[in-house]
Amino acid sequence: MNEKKYPNVIISGLGISGLITASLLCKEKIKVECFEPHDISKFHADQRTTAFLNPAIEVFKEIGIWEEIEPFSQPLKEMEIIDVGSQKKERPGRVVFEPKEVNIENFGYNVPNSILRLKLLAWLKKNQNFVLNIGDSIVKHYAFDDNILVRTSKGKELNGKLLISCEGKESAIRKREKINTIKTSYSQLAMVFQVSHSRKHKDRTTEILDVGGPFTIIPLRASSKQSQSTIVWMDNSDAIDEAYNLENAEFNSLISKKSLGIRGNIKIVGKRQTWPVSSQLSKTLISKRTVLIAESAHVMPPTGAQGLNTSVEDIIALHNICKKALKNNEDIGSDRVLRQYNIKRFPLTGSKVFGIHLLNKISMTENSFLRIARKNFLMYLNHSPFLKRTLIKAGLGK
Repeated sequence: MNEKKYPNVIISGLGISGLITASLLCKEKIKVECFEPHDISKFHADQRTTAFLNPAIEVFKEIGIWEEIEPFSQPLKEMEIIDVGSQKKERPGRVVFEPKEVNIENFGYNVPNSILRLKLLAWLKKNQNFVLNIGDSIVKHYAFDDNILVRTSKGKELNGKLLISCEGKESAIRKREKINTIKTSYSQLAMVFQVSHSRKHKDRTTEILDVGGPFTIIPLRASSKQSQSTIVWMDNSDAIDEAYNLENAEFNSLISKKSLGIRGNIKIVGKRQTWPVSSQLSKTLISKRTVLIAESAHVMPPTGAQGLNTSVEDIIALHNICKKALKNNEDIGSDRVLRQYNIKRFPLTGSKVFGIHLLNKISMTENSFLRIARKNFLMYLNHSPFLKRTLIKAGLGK
């Protein structure tokens, strides 16, 4: 086969990470062929939102879709953490992080997943370098010195220079490559849902720490005069299961109490979604002509808006490495090029997964000593501008 007919990159999975990866690579005039086994017509039904930090927003601007997404996106101008402490009668510990402390306008934006997916897909469909295969999945792949061959469930065979797994935490490509993972389970569930509330959110995200895990209220850009937010509630499995099965009136009363009344009267809007909380890290991010990114490479609890933002950091790094390789007329799937990605990203993703693991263990602890220490640390932050700035920069990936 003539090598010029090879697509440069083959992507497995068309979630948000796959869409962003394909978009950036197509911007470089790299031919991208993507395989997605599921029905993407249900993108609009996803009620979840993602708090994207500023590096991700810059990516959307680079692709050229931010002007279409921004009208639906809520600026995140403050981050508040409230710790109810070891004794319910005590005054909660509280600290507020503001973007002006690191000389930026806001930390990022809360973006509806459905809008982002639809805009990215619409952009890709207009790009002549993009080929989409819906309802088809890669079932076998074979890496060689000069190319990688994939075979799909529908019998298609395709050669490329690089295979990228965006399949999620159960990545079949990772399993076929026999790449092991380090896993941690927390006996927790996360529940996400949208609410309306009587008090304005004032562009503030609030994370309330109590036994079982954080209860995080993330502001939404509302289409009406009624203020709205997304809530991500992590707690032990029994507590989430019990709350999930409550009627709306009882559920509204419970979440109003959990929120300490800081948003006034709260009412659920739409459906509740739950999933198990876990951590997972692949022991390497590459194999021959193959790269793992996003949840194929790392999974972490939904704490501090780090999960998908870490995936975007993966994509930025891979994009920059591929762009440099193309400029130098190098093979973007070569061992040398992929080693650069692994050297750059593996230590960072490993430390991020471990850090979020520790934060989650601290946030869900029932140990009274640790809860007192946690609360005292938050109170100390109010008197240490340097430490606050350091934590903000770490959270933003700086």
